[in-house]
Amino acid sequence: MGNINSSVRRKISTVKKRQQTGSGSNKAVSALLIVDVQYDFIDGSLALKNCPSQHQGEHVIPIINRILDDIHFDVVVYTQDWHTHDHISFFENLPLRAHLLAKDSKSIDELKLFDTAVFVFGDDTVDKKLRVEQILWPTHCVQHSHGAELHKDLSIVKTNRSREVFHLLKGYDSDIDSYSAFWDNQKIRETSLNSKLKESNVTHVFIVGIATDVCVYSTALHAVENGYKTYIVEDACRGVDIGNINLRLDELIKRNCIVIQSGDVKTRLEDI
Repeated sequence: MGNINSSVRRKISTVKKRQQTGSGSNKAVSALLIVDVQYDFIDGSLALKNCPSQHQGEHVIPIINRILDDIHFDVVVYTQDWHTHDHISFFENLPLRAHLLAKDSKSIDELKLFDTAVFVFGDDTVDKKLRVEQILWPTHCVQHSHGAELHKDLSIVKTNRSREVFHLLKGYDSDIDSYSAFWDNQKIRETSLNSKLKESNVTHVFIVGIATDVCVYSTALHAVENGYKTYIVEDACRGVDIGNINLRLDELIKRNCIVIQSGDVKTRLEDI
């Protein structure tokens, strides 16, 4: 009888611990992912205003700040592109990897800014070579540069009793780009984001930032794949190309990502 009571006590203790940590509960836990609100995308070397969309990247800042002021999220994540000087995505670095261009890629003399180059990594000693398709961007968001910093007008909230905040750097492998906050572009190396969200029992992810058709899109795609109920706050994002923005959003909607406006966020959170 004493053994039975001990077993019951252990089970009760386990249930209480799960209730305290949220493990095993159906409670919705929300995260706001703030993607790449950095100087270089706003008024620097890769400013959206100079891209086909001619978007003003700074317009996302007051909307994101208002969301942070008015709405409680259990987790807030700030991401930053964080490239090395010799990064594969920089058009200026193309000569460094000219010998790696695939036979079916444009040649180094043909490739221009914003073209897609195709590189092949690996020699005859490996079983499978890595084929990398890479858009050639202007040099941007170089580690420790002003352009890589989060914009000064963006609200940076802190961890407190009811909210966890962390910062995520991505794209620091010189040979592989990383649009998504979850994976590099070849899906070889996973970032710490998914594990951190799982540790906090996050169920619902809201995504804002830059650029809608590049890093926001890739992050949302992987959020859906990882099982999160995923929302893109459309008016809190800006992108590179209007046509691509519409295509990417349509693709995400087909994958059960929900596209909303900032005025809808509070209601969505109240309903989950």
